[in-house]
Amino acid sequence: MTGQGEIAAQELDAVERGQGSSWRQWTAEVLLSVALFHAAMAFPMASGWLVLLSLVFLLRLRRATTVRRAFYGGLLVGVGIMGPQLLFFAKIFSVFAVALWFLLAIWFGIFVALGKQVERRFGRQWGMAAAPFLWMGLEFIRCEVWPLKFAWLTPGFVLPPAWWAGSFHWLGVYGTGAALVYAAAWAADPARGPIKWVLPAFLPAVLIGLPAANPGKDASKMISVAGVQWEEPLPEQVIESLDEALKRAPESQLIVLSEYTYLGDPPRELKEWCRRNKMHVLVGGMDRQVAEHTEERVYNTAFLVGPDGEIALKQVKSVPIQFMNDGLPARHQRLWDSPAGKVGIAICYDMNYARVMDRLITRDAELLIVPAMDVMSWGPHAHKLSAQLAAVRAAEYGVPLFRLASSGFSRIVSPDGKIVKELGVPGQGEIIWEKIPLVGTGRRPLDRWLLWPCAGLAAVLTTFLSLEKLWKRKRGP
Repeated sequence: MTGQGEIAAQELDAVERGQGSSWRQWTAEVLLSVALFHAAMAFPMASGWLVLLSLVFLLRLRRATTVRRAFYGGLLVGVGIMGPQLLFFAKIFSVFAVALWFLLAIWFGIFVALGKQVERRFGRQWGMAAAPFLWMGLEFIRCEVWPLKFAWLTPGFVLPPAWWAGSFHWLGVYGTGAALVYAAAWAADPARGPIKWVLPAFLPAVLIGLPAANPGKDASKMISVAGVQWEEPLPEQVIESLDEALKRAPESQLIVLSEYTYLGDPPRELKEWCRRNKMHVLVGGMDRQVAEHTEERVYNTAFLVGPDGEIALKQVKSVPIQFMNDGLPARHQRLWDSPAGKVGIAICYDMNYARVMDRLITRDAELLIVPAMDVMSWGPHAHKLSAQLAAVRAAEYGVPLFRLASSGFSRIVSPDGKIVKELGVPGQGEIIWEKIPLVGTGRRPLDRWLLWPCAGLAAVLTTFLSLEKLWKRKRGP
């Protein structure tokens, strides 16, 4: 370590010993970070300031006397957030849900521990400057890269898209979180006086004030859509519901049914209905493929049946759910070139992943449609969390999004992140319809160009600091 680095580390040690190293303070910071995050989920009007304060106390855990204690503090914050919010995991995975909570929470611990090591090695100012980039890189890895990728409950996820649409549109969900982390790092710096609270006080208001995408009220192109909520319906229920949907919305150009409406290809009676009514229907099913001398390959698929009764397009789920029999991943993504405009199709869990949805936008999608299945037994809170990203994605890309779920929440969202129509839970047999304006092709927000560099930065710093520590141990005193 250089002389300047040694001085910075000594100064930081002095601050930690004098202000932030006691068990009482460490415990209080863990509890406050957790409580403020849950408060942000409960009070959307104040969510920006509450989640920022939650991040302040998370970052203050870097003042712990050891890197290990800093890691455990971040880990406990993660468990305190993930456990209560993902309590429904216990219904799906039984006692193994606890292990999943810890695996998701470990990234909080890594962030705090890595941040502390950066401060020790390079000084407090560099630690503060690096915090948003490390957070973005580690959250991207947690949410979209490592095998247990799970995109829920990142800071941007908490914020109501109708108010934060401008921030999502320009910075993205990860970029908005990173901006809040920077303000939190500024406020968590123990060397600064009361002025350090100015940035956290005003930044959420600034981000809320950023201009959102055009909602498209004056758009020249429109597409009329309808959808029916059903979880594991009987074949006759499907046809009866389609008749009712067409009766209520006779101008519909497309009717959407949920993921796993069928456990195979669309049946003959559905194709005949489409032919008889000259209607497009997008329906979830399973594409089973068997080649000679190979095992059966099963794909979770959205089938688009055309007005001629033939399958016009198949789109396979890009990211099957881990630990579930959810089929093999898609090998490609295609758009539907509808009479009204280009439509991108994603299936349920796909909506969680920016890298999946981004590909549809780069192919000039003007509307995103997401057939989904959230099992009724998971409960309303799980359904609410699952549907949260619908409005976030619409606001990010500046295009409308139609999410049709098996048992709620089905949502039609405008390009400015506002929910135009919604069906509740469980809502079996309920019908949603709307004439959606198409405002043109969307675009990706700023954070999409920073995600991989930030992930690389986190990996490089982790490797460098670990190797340096090993080298010092080997060299001895």
